[in-house]
Amino acid sequence: MARYFFDFHGLDRLVRDDEGTECANPRALSSEALRALCQIAGERPEQYADQQLNVVVRDSRDRTVFTASLNLAAAWHAEQGQWLAA
Repeated sequence: MARYFFDFHGLDRLVRDDEGTECANPRALSSEALRALCQIAGERPEQYADQQLNVVVRDSRDRTVFTASLNLAAAWHAEQGQWLAA
């Protein structure tokens, strides 16, 4: 299995992966990247609302092999006061 490094970009900061994760094939790599994006956003959804969260996956030769992004958006569709009164 090959080792890949998943670097996360969001909220104007970068979290660089120095340990890496072994992935058996391209499908496993993409699944891991997408699962990680959803997990990060799911832990603090309000923090990532109206933000873009990105993952850049590098191989052991430091080449970018895969990228993915998650845009989490939220919008009120009624006056806020109506919801608070209910």
